[in-house]
Amino acid sequence: MSNGFSINTSNRIRSTPFTSRNEMAGVKKYTVYNNTLLPTIFKSLKDDYHHLIENVQLWDVCAQRIIEVKGSKSLSLMQYLFCRDFSNISSGKAYYAPIVNFEGGLLNDPVVFCIANNHFLISLSDSDLFNWISAINNSKEFYSEVRETDIFTMAIQGPKSEKLAKKIFGKEIQNLKYFNFIKLSFNEEEIMISKTGYSKQSGYEILIINPNKAIMLWDLIMEKGEEFNIRVGCPNMIERVENNLLSYGNEMTSKDTPYDCGLGNFCNLDTDYEFIGKSSLLKQKQLGFEKDIFKIQFNFEIEDKPIFFNNISILKKDLEIGKATSIVWSPKYEKYIGFLIASKNITNNLNDYYILDKVKFDLLGVS
Repeated sequence: MSNGFSINTSNRIRSTPFTSRNEMAGVKKYTVYNNTLLPTIFKSLKDDYHHLIENVQLWDVCAQRIIEVKGSKSLSLMQYLFCRDFSNISSGKAYYAPIVNFEGGLLNDPVVFCIANNHFLISLSDSDLFNWISAINNSKEFYSEVRETDIFTMAIQGPKSEKLAKKIFGKEIQNLKYFNFIKLSFNEEEIMISKTGYSKQSGYEILIINPNKAIMLWDLIMEKGEEFNIRVGCPNMIERVENNLLSYGNEMTSKDTPYDCGLGNFCNLDTDYEFIGKSSLLKQKQLGFEKDIFKIQFNFEIEDKPIFFNNISILKKDLEIGKATSIVWSPKYEKYIGFLIASKNITNNLNDYYILDKVKFDLLGVS
């Protein structure tokens, strides 16, 4: 890495089967996400952004750690854990599903893969849920099998992703709908391919267990992708902020409910069963949810013009109404933009800022 310092990996901070491939591709910066290395910049944030929205990239997203839940009572456990209504959950589909604590505060916003009605994979954003799920499982006597897996995830993202995936996996892949997945065989290894990913550019995520075959598949994708101008890449901050993709731990934490973050559509309070946080959220709903999340544009110059920064106090008449997060220079708006969680009633007439719109979570084809 060329950022002036290095990160020592250990049992606390894990590398992935693809770390060597990231290094070969010239990764410049990492973050630590779920105690795992996650690349954040290769050439530059801006250059990576333009390449992503025009071509195709291969990402190491093994940091999306996966928890497996299975057993005769696993569906009941999932219904108790998540505020998303899983009454009609179907195998072969993936579900964006916020999970909250007993006070209704967000703990994570994973994607749940339904393998069968008694078998689930939970692909995590950046917070540890294993101990939480294990404790609930045993204390409430669901007694399902809950384990951290060594499933590795790579993502093919970008407007040319379907052409590349079709070239490697065949015509079957073009019939895959958003937030659906299929199982295929690669080199006598079962893999799972889903029409998901942490960008608005369309693409796929591939889940595989065998690390050696994972590297073989990585190298094959890079070889077959040459005609599509493929590059090793990573989730891009500019692209995600422009397209309203929120980041747990940045935009939202356990201090925020799904309704504060524009995620109310994925929190179902009218279910006929109890789930963690339901009673608290119902009480808050009766009083009226006071906050919302907004995309904010900065209408002033910023000294030294860093390409991104975080946690800027937003003032109205010298009173702080909230902190803007994930502030980044946007080629689309030609302004700095970011997110702001604040009261619905005090976000008008902010002088130096312009509220572009309430943030609507609109990940492609989200189910």
